[in-house]
Amino acid sequence: MTTTPHPFDQALVLESTAPGHFRGHTNPAYWNMVGPFGGITAATVLRAILLHPDRLGDPLSLTVNYAGALSTGPFTVQAMPVRTNRSTQHWNVSILQTGVQGEQVVTT
Repeated sequence: MTTTPHPFDQALVLESTAPGHFRGHTNPAYWNMVGPFGGITAATVLRAILLHPDRLGDPLSLTVNYAGALSTGPFTVQAMPVRTNRSTQHWNVSILQTGVQGEQVVTT
């Protein structure tokens, strides 16, 4: 018996390209008029943290600043712990895409 992954799980697929660096692709199932829904973008950020080899424990809260909408297509996620102690971690996660003229565009 084969099972098809849920669209949410498909939208959160990230491929590790280096420690803390992941590659993903937008998913039309979670698209609104101008870009992906904010919830799927936040879930992608959280997924990158969950996959990171330096993660300690499970995340308890998440704040996302949306600098711009993602465009249809591939993106890169960069996740880096910026402060770690015995019981907490603070992370900086960016989602980047290549712009029309080849420049890197930060979206979150």
